[in-house]
Amino acid sequence: MTDESVSEVAALFDLYQQGIAVHCVCAVARLGVPDLLADSPRPVEPLAAEVGADADALRRVVRLLAGHALFTYTPDNDEVGLTRRGRLLCGRHPMSLRATFATFGILDVAHGLTETIRTGRPATESVLGTGFWDHLATRPREQQVFGEAMAEQARLLSLPCVPLLDWPVGGTVADIGGGFGALIAAVLQEEPGTRGILVDQPLVREHAEAFLAEQGVLGRCTVRSGNLFDAPPPADMYLLSRVLHDWDDDAVAGILGAISRTAPAGTRLRIFEDLLPEDGIPRPAQSWSDLVMMALYDGARERTLTDYRELLERADWVLDGVVEGPPGMNVIEATRK
Repeated sequence: MTDESVSEVAALFDLYQQGIAVHCVCAVARLGVPDLLADSPRPVEPLAAEVGADADALRRVVRLLAGHALFTYTPDNDEVGLTRRGRLLCGRHPMSLRATFATFGILDVAHGLTETIRTGRPATESVLGTGFWDHLATRPREQQVFGEAMAEQARLLSLPCVPLLDWPVGGTVADIGGGFGALIAAVLQEEPGTRGILVDQPLVREHAEAFLAEQGVLGRCTVRSGNLFDAPPPADMYLLSRVLHDWDDDAVAGILGAISRTAPAGTRLRIFEDLLPEDGIPRPAQSWSDLVMMALYDGARERTLTDYRELLERADWVLDGVVEGPPGMNVIEATRK
């Protein structure tokens, strides 16, 4: 065997071994282990007792994750602590990714990808026997963590776009499917003269109101129950942030059409999504996201700007342009015909 072959074998085994590591990160995030280590290291035995875990099992997981620079482990006193990277798994960290790893999602159904490749159907169907949204609808706790994960990801992707854009002073901005309200809160903080409307499912409402109050904008934002296919309340501008990639083309046209039926000519629309390159060669992170959409939701996918232009036209919107945000995010601007 050549040195080159040995190197390639080692690289492939490294990829194989990382699979268990990411599942371990999800497990400790779901148990709340990092939050209990936020202030100082602790011995494994009492830590395991507090999170309801087996001490030996937790110790072995922590040792593995110490090799990935997330935890520290000291055998002499059986004590575990967090590294700077590991602190990102604490809920109160300003850049927390706790919910992103704790949420129900792709890693829970990825073992069903073989069937997805065979049939083109989401892995959720073969693994859960139901669709992703139907699964989540009957599990309020999982839905809450999912909402928190979406807020974390909005902070990294959508919120940096807010200062790059103009907002209707004295007008109303409606965020459709806006989750806990991370984006609309940022908009209202950026432009004090603007009022907001947040529309999402009834189970989200209580969490959204609490978040908006915490951000100091609840007095300027109305929270309404509804779904993406309902006619939304009147507004000067509508936002759809990381919503459309969860749906197939006909559903996307239906979501855009629900807004256009309410919106008079000249109403503005902003869509926050990543855009695949027109040449068909996406970045690795884009291919990853596209595969996640395929595995979780029926007909969901990442799209090109041409794709969005055609879908907008189907629903009586005119594409105005695109504002580039951080890697992985663009703001597609459109106007109601």
